[in-house]
Amino acid sequence: MGASKAQSLNKIREASELGVTDMGENYAQELLTKAPLTLDTNIRWHFIGRLQSNKIKHLVPYASSIGSVDSLELAERIGRVVESLEVPRASMPILLQVNQGSERQKSGLPMPIIESLFGRFNQIKGIQVVGLMTIPPQAKDPSKAREYFKEMKEFFEKLKVQHPDPSVFRFLSMGMSSDFEMAIEEGSNMIRVGEALFGPRPQREADQ
Repeated sequence: MGASKAQSLNKIREASELGVTDMGENYAQELLTKAPLTLDTNIRWHFIGRLQSNKIKHLVPYASSIGSVDSLELAERIGRVVESLEVPRASMPILLQVNQGSERQKSGLPMPIIESLFGRFNQIKGIQVVGLMTIPPQAKDPSKAREYFKEMKEFFEKLKVQHPDPSVFRFLSMGMSSDFEMAIEEGSNMIRVGEALFGPRPQREADQ
């Protein structure tokens, strides 16, 4: 997945022509600005940032998935919006965001809470839990990330057997420009690559 925050449409189109057709945006407004301008392409847009409730109804028609769900309340609100669409869709695929280090500055839920609520997430109408997402805690030694990736893979497999349809629960999203190779080695099948794909991000980022 191309992490396309603040990147130009020209760069995004070029990447899609080379085969990167899934793009992840951190800001709802930026996705809502870009998506209508790429209807002539095969780009699939995904939301991977912190989602404000008042943006859900605008975002749902354009997003192929929401990869940063960190509460039952948010999942329920997404489900209600999906259920209320004039042009119905079966469901919105979501990934539950895991906060492995219980870091206050990061979104996500600790593993024990996700496990305890997993059944309730899967009962919500209008959404479909298709995987997990994490950004491991930063460490001076980059190799420490491998331990977190291993932990996530084990947790993913543990939840997979608890899912009402294990074949649907298939995405483990971990790894970015600095550590995606290590993440893939430890079981990631969805990486979010920005700078390594597009080059340095422009200084002026899109407004939230």
